[in-house]
This record gives sequence, structure tokens and C-alpha cells, in this order.
Amino acid sequence: MSNQLSLAERLDLVNRLFSRNDLGRDGREAFLRAYPTAPESMRATAAFHVYVDGCEALLDFLADAERFLQNPENELDQGKTFHVLYHLYNWLQFQALLPEGKQSLVNLLGDLKQFVDEDDRDAIRQAAQAIKEVIEADQTPPAFD
Repeated sequence: MSNQLSLAERLDLVNRLFSRNDLGRDGREAFLRAYPTAPESMRATAAFHVYVDGCEALLDFLADAERFLQNPENELDQGKTFHVLYHLYNWLQFQALLPEGKQSLVNLLGDLKQFVDEDDRDAIRQAAQAIKEVIEADQTPPAFD
């Protein structure tokens, strides 16, 4: 869709986005309308990654890119790049869980059941942690080394 919008239209939308009084609240309300059956904690996490910290991370990245153009001695900050990647990665992971894409959780729960049957306590702890990370959308994106 953004390819159909002019640069001026896209910049106007970005200005409107950052002009909102409470972007987090507005994001939570939009996710409530889009995913009324999702738990509030999931909608709040989605709003955080997309509208709260995610938008700030994107703005920091864009400002850093302009600083580099102004003076290439201002190296591009890898931390700012990673911060954007972190939120985008978690949003993509989380987006699959919001409407009905629960297959990854089903798979993890199947693993958990197997580990319980095998009485493998370390594997149970690891599976429980993996489930928690999926639900909280707090996963580290893959390294690009």
C-alpha cells in the first residue's frame, strides 16, 4: 500500500502518527478492534512493539541515517539498527499468534508434554521458557554475522 502513496502522503501519515497524544493507547485500541478475542496482555505487547518502542526505534534509525548522510564520520549506529530489528522481528513472531496462528505454541506444548512423559526436567524448563518467550514476544532476532 505505501508504494501507492506519494512521499508527501507517507510523510503526512508519519507526522499524524507521531502527533497522537497517546500512541500506545491508540495502538491497544486498534488491536482490540482488530483482535477482540486476543487477551489484553497480547494486545498490549503488540502495541508496544509496533506503536510504542517500535515507532521510536524506527525514528531513531531514520534520524541516524540522515546524520550519516550529513557527515559519514557519524557511523551508523548498530544499536539503533538492532533495536528496529528487535521490534520488527517480535512483531512478526507475535502477529502469527494474534488471530489464529497458534501452531508454534501447539508444537511447543507437544514438546512439553513429551518432556513431562519422559520426566526430563531440564527440557521441561527449556520448553516452558520457550513458550513464555513466544507469548511475551521477547525473542532475539537471528544474528547476521
